[in-house]
Amino acid sequence: MALATFGSPVLSYSQALTFPKTVPPGDYSGIAWLGGSRFAVACDKSKAGFFVFDIRIDSVSGRIFSVSNEGFKSCGLPCRDQEGIAWFPPDSTVFICGEKDNEVLEYDAGGCPTGRRLQMPGVFKSSSSNLGIESLTYNACTQRFWITSESTLPDDGERASSTNGTSNLLRLQSFETSLSPAEYYYYKMDKPKATRAAAIYAMGVSEMCALDDGRLLVLEREFFVPRRKIGAWVECKLFVVNPEAAQPETVLPKSLLWQNHTRLNLTNRSLANYEGMCLGPRLKNGKRVVVLVSDSQHGYKKMLKDWFLTLTVADGQ
Repeated sequence: MALATFGSPVLSYSQALTFPKTVPPGDYSGIAWLGGSRFAVACDKSKAGFFVFDIRIDSVSGRIFSVSNEGFKSCGLPCRDQEGIAWFPPDSTVFICGEKDNEVLEYDAGGCPTGRRLQMPGVFKSSSSNLGIESLTYNACTQRFWITSESTLPDDGERASSTNGTSNLLRLQSFETSLSPAEYYYYKMDKPKATRAAAIYAMGVSEMCALDDGRLLVLEREFFVPRRKIGAWVECKLFVVNPEAAQPETVLPKSLLWQNHTRLNLTNRSLANYEGMCLGPRLKNGKRVVVLVSDSQHGYKKMLKDWFLTLTVADGQ
């Protein structure tokens, strides 16, 4: 279930946990560490804004021992299909990407837009409202934002499906703190595991996480749902890439760090569609925690759960 060698910064992982008494069923699609035990959490079905979660993490093991929802910050503007969120320490604001408009907008601490946005290259604006900008991360050490689309952009080729065996080719686009675009790199996903038609199918990068040493964690997610729903499965694979060791506009080499297969059937309801991922606090041994949260589709028919999982990584600092 887990791999742990370096080029591989993932050294350990925790058991996936759910906290139904303190976290109501949701559509949690992105997460960003605000400092201490506070995290901003995006929701792809809510009005524009973000939740604030209190997530308590053991400082030795990195294991989560409690999660609670402290409320929603919003000005009541319409839903943008918010898929990723990043904390921007210089201005104490958050940036949130919307798949509906394929924009990344800045919000203040109360969840209101500031009027600033990443200056999006036109190639991303041509994507559909369902397979557009899915991932967003910012790292204060490298002073870089990164985004990518969920699936291949129209300019870059054919998109993966459950029947065509095609690998998605994505652009990992960076931005400076001035919010202007910088370098971009290509990222090639693994080929789909699915080989037959699906009722619902999602194959793409669901999130990225920028490490302090310039590398990126990239979370590939394949979600297959058959017509009768029972037998659905999710395959998540976490890779690391190093843009600083590559030429811009080239395909990045990647290394597999961790993979996770969950399913839904008559005896197993572990299905976990991980869509949010961020760096968390540093442990006493100097390593960092990476926090993942799943999208349960609002606890779909009381069968799916909002899972939380932590990985422990060495980030080179």
